[in-house]
Amino acid sequence: MKVFWIGGNHPRHLFYANKIHQVFPLSGGIVECRENILPQPPDNIQELDKCNFILHFKKRDSAENKYFDSQKIPKCPILKVNKNNLNSDRSVEFVRKIKPDIVMIFGCALIKEPLYSALPHNTINLHLGLSPRYRGAATLFWPFYFIEPTYAGTTFHKIVSEVDAGEIIHQVVPKLEIDDGIHDVACKAVIDSSNDAIELLKLFKIEKKWNYHKQKSTGKNFLSSDFRPEHLQLIYNVFNDDIVKQYLEGKISSKIPKI
Repeated sequence: MKVFWIGGNHPRHLFYANKIHQVFPLSGGIVECRENILPQPPDNIQELDKCNFILHFKKRDSAENKYFDSQKIPKCPILKVNKNNLNSDRSVEFVRKIKPDIVMIFGCALIKEPLYSALPHNTINLHLGLSPRYRGAATLFWPFYFIEPTYAGTTFHKIVSEVDAGEIIHQVVPKLEIDDGIHDVACKAVIDSSNDAIELLKLFKIEKKWNYHKQKSTGKNFLSSDFRPEHLQLIYNVFNDDIVKQYLEGKISSKIPKI
């Protein structure tokens, strides 16, 4: 069973690939060089929002270092790309040369033609968000902004041409603990999902298939442009990044998702 990976180069993406590689050695992979993990705040925003922006991404970097430590690209045939040439003829040629049975995707840009048609039927994406309620970008941030931390989870789904809209195989919601901040929950979601990815591959090896479930509603497709630094005021200035604590202490409520 040839397993192939397509993903980003941030610690969380490489952690996922390496966890799979330990149990199911990867036949190859395409690694997209992503944006800087510590982006600069936008110009012309007020000082409060600038401070929150810097704090937010520093805390994300600190959390990823804590949970994922130092991660390297798996030792297997690798094609390095960027967002602009991910879906290139070069990527297609690389995939066709390896002829994978399964492709596991996590952390790259949207797969489009001609790469889309070159991938096998059993190609699944790990989306950091509970589809269909949270689709698109920053979908582990928005559950906190809308004060429903119980919806901070992930979705394994079949890739289709529409963003995060494919049939669902499996969903993951990490256990919330009293000291969890927004980035702790995100990292735990990746860790739990990495472990479950291995179980999904074990299941496929036995059953030769996965069971797919159609998404029953459209949900909300968040764009990168939907996020503004001002949104961070609720996380850090109103709640001091203790939304999970307040939920577990019964001070705020959050519906339990059906996954």
